[in-house]
Amino acid sequence: MINVLDSRRDEPLFWLLIAQICWAPLPLASNRTWALGILLCISLVLWLSAAVRYRSHWPLVIDRLKLFALPLGVLLALLCWTLLQATPLPFGLIQYLSPNAAQIWQSIAPDASATLSLNAAQTQLQAALCFIYGSAFLFTVLLVRSSRRMMALAYALLFMALFQALLGGFLYSFNAQYELFTSDVFHGRMLGTYVYHNNAAGMLAMCLSVGIGLFIVQLEKNTGSQHKKWTVNLLDFMLSKKMLLRLGLVILVIALVMTRSRMGNAGFFTAMLLSLALYAVFSPKVRKVIFILLISLVLIDIWILGQWVGLDKVVDRLEATQLNNSAKAAVISKAQQAGANSLNFVQPHIEESVEERTLPVAYAQHAVGDYFWTGSGAGTFYSIFPQYRPANSKGYYDHAHNDYVEILTDYGVMGASLFAILALSTLWQIVTTIKIRKHPVARGIALGVLMAMLEIFLHSLVDFNLQIPANALLFTVIIALGWSTAQVDKQTQHI
Repeated sequence: MINVLDSRRDEPLFWLLIAQICWAPLPLASNRTWALGILLCISLVLWLSAAVRYRSHWPLVIDRLKLFALPLGVLLALLCWTLLQATPLPFGLIQYLSPNAAQIWQSIAPDASATLSLNAAQTQLQAALCFIYGSAFLFTVLLVRSSRRMMALAYALLFMALFQALLGGFLYSFNAQYELFTSDVFHGRMLGTYVYHNNAAGMLAMCLSVGIGLFIVQLEKNTGSQHKKWTVNLLDFMLSKKMLLRLGLVILVIALVMTRSRMGNAGFFTAMLLSLALYAVFSPKVRKVIFILLISLVLIDIWILGQWVGLDKVVDRLEATQLNNSAKAAVISKAQQAGANSLNFVQPHIEESVEERTLPVAYAQHAVGDYFWTGSGAGTFYSIFPQYRPANSKGYYDHAHNDYVEILTDYGVMGASLFAILALSTLWQIVTTIKIRKHPVARGIALGVLMAMLEIFLHSLVDFNLQIPANALLFTVIIALGWSTAQVDKQTQHI
């Protein structure tokens, strides 16, 4: 007999965690300081509630968390590293660890307390975010112990994305424009409650991946009915809950296409192909069903429905991206000549080229070298970037449009290595789950986690989803789900 935590004791904690995840995207993806304060308050309420709920069962809690010692240890180390960056240190130590930071402190504030971070206040804010993300991971692996809760959390993510898709589609239908929390928002694309369409696409792609995992769970549970005639199976499908789930996936695909995010769509399509191919390798019993699902997603959702809602515009944006700067200048010059006699001439909108898209990355590479080991401080990219960009460059960049480069500049190799350990160990864990475990819920959710991670890894090459609190929180919970799949339903005896 194994004593484990009683689900009745911490059910309110589970629903509070779901409430935090669903709330995060609503106030402009929580990308405002006051919105972070709300997320922090919810995390503190979770901790206080846990202290009350588990007051006589801490040994069982610790035994549960020991199963996830590696990722929890990495997240704790990341929090400590961020706090260290914002902590005043002896100037000699700063000079040894980060000579460039020491030189800047010496030039601008020789009498001030020096820190590894060049903007300690911003780094403290990032430390609060690390606490929020770490808490979400901890409570996810602690609370999601059964397949019932795992399915409930996955469905909650799906419903959250459906709400964003329906709201975004409604606002997009009449090009809504308004000011919200001092930010001008224009729904010329599918945004939901986001400001930037690529961040909305990242959220939709992650939740869509989890939704496909849920669909695989339903298919895995019904593999024993394959002896039926195909007409019976079709009717069974049309009248089952799987049909509603399938319709939800269709809505999310339409919303993803309507964001017109190039890498959001391309990254999801690539991640889906790779993940389903890997799943088929380790799942010979459902290989045929997976192939049918893949054809359905590609032909019906992406191609047919995508053409109806604007997939051609996404393709046009991808093709326009291939223009180099000289070609763009020629197009603009030709348009200007054609409209030289027109008083109402408007310069044509041309998509940013590959060169322009990667400009901040190219400039920031020098910052990576200058702050190689310890970084310039979490959240300080916008502070240091102006000194590396050419004087004649235009635009304001608060992010590098590449999560990998921004993590390296902000956290240095010492901090970035922690992110790498967490990502690689999670990939190993979920691939192992898909390969070894026979539990349909564990395998299906692991597939959804794998798909979401691959999409974000690809999307992060050209965007900054991991710098947006709502998306970073969602990604943290999803990878926590990946770790939970290895242990779900292994302990069933309650105290």
